[in-house]
Amino acid sequence: MIEVRNGIPFLIIIYIFISYLIWNLKPKIMFQNGKMKQFGIGKQKSIFNYQIVVIFLAIFLFYFYEIYWVKINNYV
Repeated sequence: MIEVRNGIPFLIIIYIFISYLIWNLKPKIMFQNGKMKQFGIGKQKSIFNYQIVVIFLAIFLFYFYEIYWVKINNYV
């Protein structure tokens, strides 16, 4: 059976909330006229595409959670 640590569901909620917040705020670096900019370098493009930012957000959130979990449980 798969066991999920206690903090993972909370981490998923934080991830969804931040992703939703970015989507609603639509920062100019990722969006133009309410639509996502294409990924790339050049005019009308951005290297900070929404999908890529969300993927890196998930990686960083999980990484920091793991550091926190190790520190709490004294696995150093």
